[in-house]
Amino acid sequence: MTRLDGPAPTAEAEADNAPRTTAPRSARRPEGALRLLRSPSGSRYALLVGVLLLVGAFAGQLVHNQLFGESYKQTQKSCTEEAQRRYPLPAGEKDPDGFARAQWNMRCAQPAAERGVAVSLAGSAAVLVLAVGGLWLLPRRALRRAGPLAPAPAGDQEQVEQACRELRARSRPRVAQARDGWEDPFTAGAPGAPVVVLPAGFSALEPQRAEAIIRHEAAHVAAGDVRLVWLTRSALAAALVVLAVPPAGLVVERLQRGRALRTILTDPFWGAYAARSLLLLALVLIASQLVLRSREHEADIRSVADRSHAGLTAVLAAAERTERIRALDQGWWRAPGGPRSLVANHPRPGRRLAVLSPVRPYPGPSWPDAAVAGLFGVVTLDLTGQLAQAGFPGTRLAPYVTLVPALMAGTLIAMAWGVRVWQAAWHHREDPPVPGRAFAALAAGAGLGVLTRLGDTGSLLSSAPALTWNSAVVVPTALCVAAALSAVLARSCVRALSVRSRHGSRLQLLFLAAVATNVLLFVGVLRAAQELALITYSMPKDPWFWLTMEGIHSFHGVTDAVIVALLALLALGGSLRRATAARSIRRLVLPPAVALATAAGTLGARWISRHTQARDGFNATVQYDSMAAAAAGLVCLLVLCTVWGREGLVPGLWSAPLTTALVTAVLWTRRTGPAARHDFGPAEFFTDPLAQLAVLGAPVVLVVSLLPAWRPGRAAWFLAPFLGAYVATLLTAGLVRTVAFLYHLPF
Repeated sequence: MTRLDGPAPTAEAEADNAPRTTAPRSARRPEGALRLLRSPSGSRYALLVGVLLLVGAFAGQLVHNQLFGESYKQTQKSCTEEAQRRYPLPAGEKDPDGFARAQWNMRCAQPAAERGVAVSLAGSAAVLVLAVGGLWLLPRRALRRAGPLAPAPAGDQEQVEQACRELRARSRPRVAQARDGWEDPFTAGAPGAPVVVLPAGFSALEPQRAEAIIRHEAAHVAAGDVRLVWLTRSALAAALVVLAVPPAGLVVERLQRGRALRTILTDPFWGAYAARSLLLLALVLIASQLVLRSREHEADIRSVADRSHAGLTAVLAAAERTERIRALDQGWWRAPGGPRSLVANHPRPGRRLAVLSPVRPYPGPSWPDAAVAGLFGVVTLDLTGQLAQAGFPGTRLAPYVTLVPALMAGTLIAMAWGVRVWQAAWHHREDPPVPGRAFAALAAGAGLGVLTRLGDTGSLLSSAPALTWNSAVVVPTALCVAAALSAVLARSCVRALSVRSRHGSRLQLLFLAAVATNVLLFVGVLRAAQELALITYSMPKDPWFWLTMEGIHSFHGVTDAVIVALLALLALGGSLRRATAARSIRRLVLPPAVALATAAGTLGARWISRHTQARDGFNATVQYDSMAAAAAGLVCLLVLCTVWGREGLVPGLWSAPLTTALVTAVLWTRRTGPAARHDFGPAEFFTDPLAQLAVLGAPVVLVVSLLPAWRPGRAAWFLAPFLGAYVATLLTAGLVRTVAFLYHLPF
């Protein structure tokens, strides 16, 4: 037996294979993942639907510009003139009515902007309707192509029903035999009445291989996506139809105006539209292929749960040999490793064998997943940002112009990528993978998404781009930071949950923690990245302001501080649980010791320089306090990563905020009186340093997550607190002697 054959059959397993007189007992699903955790195919289905909605919104935006472009321009012009008439421009530099004029102008143009948003959403609805139509048309077409179908032998029908009972399938499929010459088995039909189509020569196969094929098709039925899978096959056609509407409408409109066809076809619009349309079509195609290949891997894994892999291994090995033989007569285009294999609906047999080889087989996230998630997320961020800029001003949603696009794009990336990383960590919990190569793919996809700029294809909905050109650096870096934090926390939570507690409760907790953590991470970093990109674009020569605007000068510092605190509690829980199980006192003692020593060094240096900012006033003193507290947390994180390498990130994620909070609490006792006189509450004093710590620690987390872990020597355990105190003292002493980051902003 090979490794793929799995464990030797036990007496209980042999009894299961004997002829039955009663209903068979349902097989246990592998590790409970397919029952409680969302499957890889499920997240990829959601990604595909999101891509289709994005394609429809893009086409709808262009259709709006063709139908209502002139009306939109005229409305904007008349609203601007009327606003200036109601609130005349003053002769001097001061403009007391500027805010009222802008508000009136936005309210006046609001109906036209809402119409544009509605047409874009109508495009999303149209592409989804076309794709859903394929759920009914394509299965019938597939059954007709394999036909005329004949009833399968009674033995095949009994085998399929038995496999469905063992795999806990909710429906019992009908088994049919395809016409002569048809080679591939497949499953199609309505949700409640699927049809398993077997090749004409299926009865001639040896029993072991026949059983493997039947269990694979029954696994598709048990997965419940027999009808939904046809959405992936109709997605590309639906996207093509919708993307053909804007150019067709443009040609018809200009021909009616008397333009020559040659003049129409030489318009610069065509180049920009073709490039962006091809990119969107490629995105739809890749997302579809990821779904189709993932569900095949899942069906393989489900079909051999708690059974020998020998039958499926034999089928796949034979398919691989056949593939190699056929490759000798095929050209480079149709060869197994050629370009045509990139658009194949099924993974290659060798890849399917590789996925089945681990002890806990699981199709983990790959670099194409990361690239597609990054590209799709940032394109969604850009397009929804423009729609928000057009539709939100003048409404109650105006304060959330940056939050809503970040919420939509961040949630999609979290579900399509972040949760997948946590699922893979659970199935490979002996050595949870940190997707290092995926960071580059995620950054490349996000950078391409920024450069795509769908809104620049004849857009009239927004007067300013949602993402500036420097976003090509800021946004991909922010996404990589969130991905690195997600991988680190996944490792910590999986190892902690693997210690004790019931299996089902562990999986439930892991899923909830994965969703909540990844949504917080990706939504938070995307909102900060949008604002940071705008700041660096507006003030290109002020790097200190870039550093502090999302920290001590942030307008949403309270929210950022809450996110930091929640992540710290999650990391603390994982560290305590793992250290308690391993009975390692040093893992529990060293991080607090470094935190206390670092805080002591910072406070000592701050006390020595307590009169340095007296001449600058209370606001300057508070800003120095916040920077010193954030720097103390950064030093604590760096020291722990120096001791443990990558393994130091988890204790650093909770001990660094602890250090910052300790320094802030002590400094607050010294500032209570002046703070009351300046109407300065404790909320701002405690949250600003944590927000600044998030900004300072983000690049550190990204770099350290790519490093290996190492075991420290005995000297490192004793020297780490002294190193933290020494570095914190020097850094604080240097901070209080600079005024580069000091801005007297109103609190």
